[in-house]
Amino acid sequence: MPRPASGFRTLPCAAAALVVLASMTSGCGAQTVEGRGVPGMTPVDVASIAVGPFPSAPVDYEPKLETKSDVFAIESRRLFGYLIAPYEVDREMAALDTTRIVAAPGSAFSDSLGVLPAQFEPIAERHRLIAGVVTVRSNQQLRAMRNLSIALLRFPSDEAARTAATEFDRTLGELIPNRHALAIPGHPDAVASTANDQKGYLFATRGPMVVMAMTTVPQPDPNALVTQLRTMLDLQLERLTRFVPTPVDQILDLPANPDGIMRLALPPLPVSGDDTARRVQPAGIYDVAGQLHFEPRAAELQAVLASAGVDVVARNDATVYRTRDLDSAFRLQRALTEPREDEQPVDSPPGIADAQCLQRDMDTFDQYYEYVCVLVHGRYVAVVGADGLPGGLFDPSLYQRAAAQYSILARGA
Repeated sequence: MPRPASGFRTLPCAAAALVVLASMTSGCGAQTVEGRGVPGMTPVDVASIAVGPFPSAPVDYEPKLETKSDVFAIESRRLFGYLIAPYEVDREMAALDTTRIVAAPGSAFSDSLGVLPAQFEPIAERHRLIAGVVTVRSNQQLRAMRNLSIALLRFPSDEAARTAATEFDRTLGELIPNRHALAIPGHPDAVASTANDQKGYLFATRGPMVVMAMTTVPQPDPNALVTQLRTMLDLQLERLTRFVPTPVDQILDLPANPDGIMRLALPPLPVSGDDTARRVQPAGIYDVAGQLHFEPRAAELQAVLASAGVDVVARNDATVYRTRDLDSAFRLQRALTEPREDEQPVDSPPGIADAQCLQRDMDTFDQYYEYVCVLVHGRYVAVVGADGLPGGLFDPSLYQRAAAQYSILARGA
């Protein structure tokens, strides 16, 4: 049966009397009361919902800490909270292409001539890269492309950062000959360049941090490149004034699981041949500013997360947001599941009436799941995703994941 988009549920007369302060009227007769109506959770028989092979109770979170890169990734996750987003520079560049941790060695360095070509990796290793993050967004207009890639890399010292930035720029010159300089007003130490006045590159330093960017405009226009790069750098350097690097020997002392919230996020199966956690990772805790870099609708969702009082987000095989209260949780759910032109509602998982699920039309830009279900339990909102099976078939494991995630929240929140 279709349910109201607001999250309200129809209650029997007897039950309505118990929640009169949360309702304006009941079916037993019209009665006006003061107050504001809020949604309530539909009861779920947790013992009967089908979780398949997935855990149905909170699981102790044990982060992988086997290598130096595993430890440095803790600082990288924290660094996301200080990285600006392309849509802050230009609201048109709101479509998420990718957001990743940068490590050396690591897969974030690729052969493409983006902001992190493969030739940069030896430089990062040589100068002992500690932490790094990168985000890329665009307007998804192939005929009038605007995109912006921004990376923050933390090195052991100011000198190491300056030397690395110089070598990055020198290597870029070998990859892209015939570049000419772009002067960035207000930033005489920034090194910016372009070869065709349509794609621009920038390197700048602030203490032990290297700021790297690449931006593209629809037509050759050096002034437009300068404007984009200057705006980006103004915002990013201001944001970095609030960043205090964690001493390397204290990174393991950073909170890894405040209030046990990582126990509430569905973990991936220990042995699995699928790719279910690929796009939800990197696992760990995030503040709102960090989580926004992973949100496809971040520009729209920023105010919603703030109004919902989200104070921490746990990412594992599912993403769990902690909001202010139940009312806030339902408002966040509605924002996360409001269908767009490329989306359509699908049935809720059996036995979980409050869940809202969507199917998305996939395109060449998209790195996110074809199907998502968004659950509410108490002050928590959880997002679980899955891709379709070959031939366009629905993957029933999505409902099992959703049931398992709901059960974890019900038993642990």
